[in-house]
Amino acid sequence: MYTINYETMLIVLLQLLLAHVLGDFVLQPKSLVEKRKIHIKYLLLHVAIHTIALIIIFSQTLKDHWHGVVFIMATHLAIDSLKIWYEHKWPTKPFRAFVFDQILHLLMIAIVIIFYYPDYFQQLQLWSPTNLLYLLTLLVLVFVTPIIMRVFFSRWDTEQAFTGKKTETLLDAGLVIGVLERLMVVIFIQINFLPGIGFLIAAKSIFRFGDLTQAKNTKFTEYILVGTFLSFTIALLLGVLLKYAMTTIVT
Repeated sequence: MYTINYETMLIVLLQLLLAHVLGDFVLQPKSLVEKRKIHIKYLLLHVAIHTIALIIIFSQTLKDHWHGVVFIMATHLAIDSLKIWYEHKWPTKPFRAFVFDQILHLLMIAIVIIFYYPDYFQQLQLWSPTNLLYLLTLLVLVFVTPIIMRVFFSRWDTEQAFTGKKTETLLDAGLVIGVLERLMVVIFIQINFLPGIGFLIAAKSIFRFGDLTQAKNTKFTEYILVGTFLSFTIALLLGVLLKYAMTTIVT
């Protein structure tokens, strides 16, 4: 354990992240990713490369941080083994495996930082009004809003003018696009970059123009426009409410 020092803690965190990026991305070609699914020696090679990167980065302070290096090495082996098992069991869901893998690796890095600097985290107010507002807004954007929109559009589920169109799109692509655009709108409002919202609407309009011109169907055109305006309206309301709360309630 060490005396709290914000600058030192930040350096250690950045070193761990640098080692992670080098070991998991820069120094891990696609061929190695595929080979480690077949034979364990390639998995051990990957972990060894990652460990060497850690040792080199922490070479000047290794005597103080060897615990973290060993912990990262051991957990990296365990997490990647779990990922390989997951990929064999559900080979059609590589993105989900990748996300879980990266979240677990970052969580291990966080554990190392907490181990070295527990006093700093004891001083943090995780459930502060600011953090709660951000978390609540994120949950509403990602989970609540899609449900609201799905319920709103359920009145038109039987309309044949556009039900067939849904089968021609990528699975859940509309959901992902909607979440991202609403998140961007809220961020633009928080940083006072309102022109960004205009650019976002213009960009989406350009991409949607082809759908609208090719559809030659008034109902489908109205369906797209209602969805677009409803999505942006919800995002604008959330962004303005969050901005108001951050500038009045919190402060």
